[in-house]
Amino acid sequence: MGRFQPPHDSHLHSIRVALEAAPRVLVLLGSANLARSVKNPISAPERARMLRAALRDAGAEVDRVAFRPLADRFDTALWVQDVQAAATRHFGAGAPVALVGHEKDASTAYLQWFPDWARVTVPFTPGLNATDLRVALFTGGDWPPGTPPAVQAWLEAFRRTRPAARLGREWRAVEAARAALPPGLPLHEERWLHVQGDAVWLRVRRNAIGDGLWELPGRALPPGEQPAVFTPHVFAHPARSLVAPAAAHVHLGPPPDDLPARPVPLGVALARPRHFFEDHHVILTRLLALRRD
Repeated sequence: MGRFQPPHDSHLHSIRVALEAAPRVLVLLGSANLARSVKNPISAPERARMLRAALRDAGAEVDRVAFRPLADRFDTALWVQDVQAAATRHFGAGAPVALVGHEKDASTAYLQWFPDWARVTVPFTPGLNATDLRVALFTGGDWPPGTPPAVQAWLEAFRRTRPAARLGREWRAVEAARAALPPGLPLHEERWLHVQGDAVWLRVRRNAIGDGLWELPGRALPPGEQPAVFTPHVFAHPARSLVAPAAAHVHLGPPPDDLPARPVPLGVALARPRHFFEDHHVILTRLLALRRD
């Protein structure tokens, strides 16, 4: 399992090692519920197509590999349950499962979260990472070594699309926002979740970061400042924000008058997770579940 944003030779090597170790391989494509962003520019179906093409070019038995989307939950326990459920659906209850991967940093800590599964360890390839590929995609740079030809071809075509142009603007805005942050101060934001009848109140972002996406109405607070009014609903997963880790304090009820929002049919909003900024769809579904309970 991984984000594969985008795939590179180290990913292909891990899948080929898995094919040598087992008759069937399941690849879970993470962040499948999130909108395109500089962190996750490529949809799950697009990543699956790239991986299939690159594996086929490498002579791998692609018919033994299944690709399935995996949502980001920003909650370790829920995410682990999703992974286990996906494995059970694919391999069957009680089937022996081995987890394939290598440990390199905090991004691979999840390998320790499945103690009941066997492990197939793949040697770490230093210097090869998807971040460099994304930078090349957004800046027009050369593809780094280790980019499969099939992936290069897809990325070259994607570079010419409107979504890629928007992501290029977003990348520059994110870099500028990071550079402007004072070091060492925690970041907080306030959001409001207002659901009335069959509608939820949302705003459309008009900002280079997340332009055109739905968000819960709210505002970022100055670095180091926290909300004046307490709320028990705080979302602070370190990976939830694009610019820098920031805690979202979510109030239940109508937003202030200076934060205009419009009603969106709740069913429409729930059915379109990839139309939301950052983790706002996850926040919406989590708090709706709490209300029902």
